[in-house]
Amino acid sequence: MNYIPLFSLGIIFLLLSFTFSHSYVNNFNWNGIRSEIKDSIIEFEKYGSITSKYVGYAGKTPQQWYRQNWLNENLNEKELSKLTEYPNGSVKGLAYWNLIKNKKVEKKELFEKALNDTLAFVHYQSGCIGTGFMLGEFVVSFVPATENIELKEILNKKERKEILNLLEKRKMKENFYKKEYYKTLK
Repeated sequence: MNYIPLFSLGIIFLLLSFTFSHSYVNNFNWNGIRSEIKDSIIEFEKYGSITSKYVGYAGKTPQQWYRQNWLNENLNEKELSKLTEYPNGSVKGLAYWNLIKNKKVEKKELFEKALNDTLAFVHYQSGCIGTGFMLGEFVVSFVPATENIELKEILNKKERKEILNLLEKRKMKENFYKKEYYKTLK
């Protein structure tokens, strides 16, 4: 009878340790992604955001920027496409950013895929300011502006209209959710 409490505590400890050690990173299918890329993605995700070269009042270059640049230079198109399915929004944002710069990639399909992902958020840190975006807005509005790419250069008029309409619908939905959330705070 004295062993029952110890046995129960042991079971609880095992369940808790499994819960905290098992994350979606372990569930992501890493097939087709090189081990050095996997290691860098996991470290990139720990920082939590995409970053510009200079961050903070002192304008220091964070380690994240160097890691991000290494990934930008070493990820291939197949790995980038796979990472658009990764559970973390900033990792997805980095993958989409690199795919948008690739002239061989179909942009309309890329934009649609990003806009249809309504659960992912991207955090971008530049200087002293950090900004959060829904993935679709980040991919359709922020990245092209940052890369000095106009949508009319990469999409025809019909495609541009479809993408901008879809972006507007997503923003309206986001605003609805924000309003509902703010109501709960009163």
